[in-house]
Amino acid sequence: MENKRDREKRKRQLREGIIDSENLEQDEDLREDIKKHRQFRVVITVLLIVVIAAGLFGYHYYQTHHQYQKFSAKWEKELSEGSFSGYEAYGENVVKYTRDGASYIDRRGEELWNQAFEMKSPFARTSGDYVAIADKNGYSIYICDKSGCQGVVTTTLPISKVAVSSTGVTVAILEDSKSNFIAFYDKSGTKLKIEVQTTLAGNGYPIDLSISPNGMLLMVSYVYLDQGIMQNQVVFYNFDEEGQNVKDRLVGGFKEYGSNMVAKVQFLDDRYACAFAQDRLCFYSLENTVKPELLQQVDVEGEISSIFYSDKYAGMIVKNENGDKELMVYGSSGRLVFRKDVDMEYETAEISGNHVLLYREAECSIYNMSGILKYHGTLDGSIEKLICLGDNKYIQIGPRFMKELELQ
Repeated sequence: MENKRDREKRKRQLREGIIDSENLEQDEDLREDIKKHRQFRVVITVLLIVVIAAGLFGYHYYQTHHQYQKFSAKWEKELSEGSFSGYEAYGENVVKYTRDGASYIDRRGEELWNQAFEMKSPFARTSGDYVAIADKNGYSIYICDKSGCQGVVTTTLPISKVAVSSTGVTVAILEDSKSNFIAFYDKSGTKLKIEVQTTLAGNGYPIDLSISPNGMLLMVSYVYLDQGIMQNQVVFYNFDEEGQNVKDRLVGGFKEYGSNMVAKVQFLDDRYACAFAQDRLCFYSLENTVKPELLQQVDVEGEISSIFYSDKYAGMIVKNENGDKELMVYGSSGRLVFRKDVDMEYETAEISGNHVLLYREAECSIYNMSGILKYHGTLDGSIEKLICLGDNKYIQIGPRFMKELELQ
């Protein structure tokens, strides 16, 4: 028979058991509430991600596929007129050159510097922060950066072609009666101790050249004689330390072109280059700087009527025997980006930013890199140069004006 102390002990244990059971039930309810709250937060987060992704996709789709119907001028500025004017895109700004000098104009139409000179037939080439302005068949080259002229080259032989690197190193083809020279100059205009001498019986007559952005690699298109027959080839030189043990610094030659002239060669960046021939477009890899590799050859059926390129893309417009035109754009490794039939009669075809621009007089067509026609129509005033600033903003340069346009 339990005494009073034992009964009180059992009662206490029972009460504690009841209390523990109640706490356990409360803990279970609390954990269930926390679990539901976490699930709710996950659902809300997922929904937000889906909504944001849908919004971004919708915006991207709109930006990619929307075709603009009109435009508005944000500002306009009058430009002085010269006897001859040419323009080269220089980043988001522009270099204007005439027979009397050159000027660097920013995207607001403000002149940042002006350089006077006298040339009979000026032309310009740009790369990175540098621009080289030369007198075709003349004897002078002005090497400038975004702060102004850094050096002047005076040659003793006529200049036929010029290329500039993003470091300011400039190369020029100089023509002589018996042989030709490819001469190198630093950004101050000082002649470097690097020179390539060519003859028709040797490597050949240089048609075009391009220097890599880092200034270390040179690409040249040659016409040469093979058993009395004119042939064409593309040659690469390496003037870095890696090429010093290679004879004449010549690290690669490609003779697959036969009698088809390679009118234009171009480094797209330090790793990739391309060559435009009469019947094909070829892409090269310079990953191995002492062993260039042909990556892709695009054979053309028809006539190449226009070529264009940037630091990311190369393209052409091909006309078939019926007169129909097709626009084709490729990435730097030779991958097809898009192809599109073209109806417009144009005079200029070029790449600006991530857009292909075709224009003639006041009419223009603008394609994005998805091959979507973003705008086709006429602008106010004739178009000497059109530069893309963004998805729907452009600089239009005419004979005596410069303005910013926003497509709507």
